[in-house]
Formats: sequence, C-alpha cells, structure tokens
Amino acid sequence: MTKKIFLYAGIVILSSCGSVEKFNQQISKTHSPNELRQDVDYAYKKLKKLHPDIHWYVSKDELDKKIVDLKSELTEPLTSKEFYKVFAPVITSIKQGHLSIHVPGQKQSKEEIKEKGKRDSPFNSLSFHTAEDKLFVKQVFKGDTTLLPGSEVIAVDNEKVSNLLGGFRTLHASDGYNETFIPEFIGSRFGFFYSNTHIQKDSILLNLKFKDSVYTKYIYANFDKIKAPAKKDTTISLQKKLSKSDKKIAKEKRKKLYRKNHKYGFNKRTGEYHRNFNFLESDTETPVAYMKIRSFTNGGYKEFYKESFAKIDSAKCKNLIIDLRGNTGGRLVEIDDLYSYLTDKEYIFIEKSKMTGRLSFLYPYFHTKSWPTKTAAVVLSPVLGIYQIFKVKRENKEAYFKFKHSKLRKPKPTTYNGKIYVLINGESFSASSILSTHLKATKRAIFVGEETGGAYNGTVAGVYAKVELPHSKINMRVGLMKINAPYTIEPDGYGIKPDVPIKSTLNNEDLELQWVIDDIKGSDKEK
Repeated sequence: MTKKIFLYAGIVILSSCGSVEKFNQQISKTHSPNELRQDVDYAYKKLKKLHPDIHWYVSKDELDKKIVDLKSELTEPLTSKEFYKVFAPVITSIKQGHLSIHVPGQKQSKEEIKEKGKRDSPFNSLSFHTAEDKLFVKQVFKGDTTLLPGSEVIAVDNEKVSNLLGGFRTLHASDGYNETFIPEFIGSRFGFFYSNTHIQKDSILLNLKFKDSVYTKYIYANFDKIKAPAKKDTTISLQKKLSKSDKKIAKEKRKKLYRKNHKYGFNKRTGEYHRNFNFLESDTETPVAYMKIRSFTNGGYKEFYKESFAKIDSAKCKNLIIDLRGNTGGRLVEIDDLYSYLTDKEYIFIEKSKMTGRLSFLYPYFHTKSWPTKTAAVVLSPVLGIYQIFKVKRENKEAYFKFKHSKLRKPKPTTYNGKIYVLINGESFSASSILSTHLKATKRAIFVGEETGGAYNGTVAGVYAKVELPHSKINMRVGLMKINAPYTIEPDGYGIKPDVPIKSTLNNEDLELQWVIDDIKGSDKEK
C-alpha cells in the first residue's frame, strides 16, 4: 500500500511539472474548431455529471439546442479569450449565479518571479461600482494617489466603458430571472471581466471624469518581489534595546490587534472590516443599532455577534439595522449563528441538499492540480468514502447531503426581540439571500432597497468543483449542492423583494438608511 501511495505521488509530481512556456502558448494560440467543439462537449458532460439541478431554470431541450448551435457556429480557429466570449453566454443561460467561468492568465516562470516579483493585476489597485449604467472608482488601495475616488471611468485603453459593460452582461448570470444582480456585479468585478476578455498588459490607461474635469491615469501591475532573508547584523547597535516590560507591552498590542482583526474580519486589500457594529447618532427615543456586514467570510464571527447582541441588550435597543448591501455571501455556519439571535422559535435553517451522487464531494480532491491534496485524497479515500456514505442518503433515487443545519435548531438564550430593518440591493447574494429568506418568510424584518441578486427559493453552491477544459484551459467553477431554506414562493427564480423599494442614486446620499431613520423617528412620535 505504501509503495502505491509513493508511486502515485511521484506520478502526480511529474505530471504537475509542465512547462510554464507550454501552458502560456496553449492559452495564447488559436484552437481549431474541432478542439473547441471538444471543449464544449467536455464542459457539458461535466455539468451534467456534477451540477445537482442544471435544468432548474432552463429546460433540457432548450439547453441542448444552445449547445448544438454553439458547436455549429465554431467554424474558425479562436484563442481562449475569443472562445470564452462565445462559450460563456451559453453557460450563463443556465441562470446559476455560482456557476462561474474564467480564462487563466499567463503564468510566470520561477526566473521571472525571481527577477521581477509576483505579478498582480493592474485592477487590484482599486475597486469600482456601477450606478445608473455608469462605472465609478470606489476606492484606491495603492498606486497613483492623484486618482480620485468617485471619478467616473469613461474609457479603458480608449474603449468606451458603456460598450464594455454591455458586453460583460452576457458573461455571468444571476440566480434565475433576477435583473438587479448583474449590473452591480459586473461593476464590482470589472477587473475580472476585463482580464478575461482582453490581452494581459502591465499598464492600462483610464479616461476619467471628476465633476467637470476630465483626466487620464495609468494603472500598473504590481510586482511583489520575494524578499531574501535579512543578513544578521554583526555590528553593535547603538539603539537602545527594548526592556522586558516594553517587549511585553508590544507583544500584547500585537495580540490585541490580531484578535480585533480576527473578530471583525479584516480585509488587507481594502483596509476594511467585513463586520462592523455601532450605534447611530440620532435623536430617536432609544439607540439605533447598525450592523454592516460586507461578507459572511473571514474571521471569528461568533465573538462578533455575541459581543454585538450583548451591547444591544445592555442599551435596551428597540431598533436594529442589518446592512447586507454588496454582501455576496459566505459561510452557512455564520448566517445560521446570526439568525439564532434574531428568532425566539426553534427552526430548521436549510433543507437536505441535493447532489448528483453520494461521492460527489470527492471530485474536487481527486481533480485538483495540487499533488499534496491528490495524494492525501488517495490515502484518506476509504475514510472520506465512509463519511460520505453516512452523510449522503438516497431518497427516491436522488442523493441528499444532510447538514447539521438541516436538523431542528434552537435560538440563542439572548435572542433580540426588537424591530429589524434589512438593507438589500442587487449584490446581496448567496448566503445573504438565504438569511433574508428566513427573515422575510417569518415576517421578522422590514426590507429596504432593491431585490436581492440571490433567489428566494435557494441556490446551487456549498462545495465547488473546478473543471478545466482540455484545449482552451478555460476553468468552470461548478457548485455541487442545491441549498434551499425551508420556505418557497411563486413564481420561482426571483430574489427577496423589498417592502420599501428604493434605488440608490449618483448623489451619494444613503436614501435607504435615511428612510429607516425617518421611519424610526416617526414610530417614536406616534407613541
């Protein structure tokens, strides 16, 4: 057995040592129509094997026809990026927002990394957002400090942004028939879609407008060099060494900062926390609690929610605002933990999750490019297989994974019983929508803003398989689990609708939050 494991590991290592130059040529060269058709067939075969509900929003006949039509249109050689532009719209017709596609970028050789450093995309120096079909710079993280946040981007390398945004709309999907997700998503992920569709460059020219001024700026790829270990300084330092007490104080400061960053989920790139809590300044009868959650990822959420709701309880707060705008999702365990503070009844958080097979979870481990992961999968396959057999049950010839969240759950002893307002928009997606479904179905909250991008009736996500097409090397990320809250609405395929519809405008006023504050003030006056 041990010999087989080492033999397998050796084979995987050798197979992973492909030339960087060969890979770069593969994604840059044109692929024959026959090769491209093979990629289409391969992608469709994998989707049918892995995706638990590929025909949720599109019929089999309709999707089959789209695949046949695409293959008939592939009559000329195309590069990977050119193929992506015609391939992605067919995949997005499945209308599953977690089903994503991307074209890999050029790899760097070890020599290039040693000489120049690891390359970062020029777009990683800033973030964008859309409003009224226009693209704006949201934040500048590094680079040119004279590039002004709030500037409208008119053109990128002399290509009109309006044309770019129009083209990007067909390259990704929302869940179902929702129309609020894509305009927001292609804005915040503008760099991703641009990189997928354009030749890789180290500098990109932006044409911008700020108020009445028009200006241009270049954004540049960043090359982070791997720092060599510092040589030991043998000279006698004249600087006074820290005393033991000073060292102890410095160590405690580092620990305190680490705990804070972990609790609130610090994002190094943006300099923001994923979770924020405070009481808003207002002339209301009691304090108004405001919880901004940018993502249900990163950090120690349990401590954050425990601390936040303890503060709410101490302040005898009667109004809580949960801001989920721009929150594209994250961990199921986190939204379950948050919901347990918002209800006083026992509940089932999600239904059993449908999968295509009892061993679907093993696919990502055996089809990764990481040889340690593959080797570990071989070694642990008997254990993983037994785990799956116990966790995944067959019902009516279908496989279902049973999470602990599928069992009856208890609310927290310190549950919050006051009024809840939830701010939502098109980019409130995935886990944000699952949480919102519960709050909407139980009439626990008032929703303000726009329809969520994630569907009320569930989504396909959970665990993902990465599928690489053999010739173009395009990657598909395929969700393996159908996740539904125990509530549904008709018609299917739409998000959580706001009780108070408000659409953000260009004047930077937070109309949604202001409406909530005014409503709370009005309620206080009526008492």
